[in-house]
Amino acid sequence: MSSSSSTRRLSHHPVRQGNRGAYRLVRTPPARLDPPRLDAAQRAVVDHEAGPLLVLAGPGTGKTTTLVESVAARIARGGDPERILVLTFSRKAAVELRDRMALRMGAARAPQATTFHSYCYALVRAHQDSDLFAEPLRLLSGPEQDVAVRELLAGQPDLERLGLAHVRWPDELRACLTTRGFADEVRAVLARSRELGLGPGALDAFARRIGRPDWRAAAA
Repeated sequence: MSSSSSTRRLSHHPVRQGNRGAYRLVRTPPARLDPPRLDAAQRAVVDHEAGPLLVLAGPGTGKTTTLVESVAARIARGGDPERILVLTFSRKAAVELRDRMALRMGAARAPQATTFHSYCYALVRAHQDSDLFAEPLRLLSGPEQDVAVRELLAGQPDLERLGLAHVRWPDELRACLTTRGFADEVRAVLARSRELGLGPGALDAFARRIGRPDWRAAAA
């Protein structure tokens, strides 16, 4: 039988000693993958050695294959796997990259592959000033973020203590301030603002310009 990943297989072999007819499970090593055939554009990416390189390609064009082969080429040229970092956006993509690089180069020689968010969080944890925080920083899960936003929208904890007593939502939205859906919308606006590099002042100015009092409240 095989696991969900093609990198691990268990084979049945009869045991010659002990109970007659018994079986034991023996792990068989994964088959090493042969280098794929690359087209000219992919080969140009793999052969690139120095300086930054921007690669634009649509879905299904072999971006992951090209990336794995580019990493393999760097290691084959003497590059240290410890000095190679592969970043992607989702956990699923990071797991796929780790599996494919392990098959291509061997697990011991595969470099680190992780998400942008996980890597940045690791940097913050590694370099945070311990004197500034009573506890180590941690990421809030989605449900925890929802609870925090809903408490703020409901006036809990004390808004004056947090300096948020001046936040005023439009009258037509007051009835839905404590609903889960509205909290999701507010969290999405705040997250998108962070992605765009908009601080509270910039978001407030943008909301004033386009006439969005709800976004002004979110900025506050």
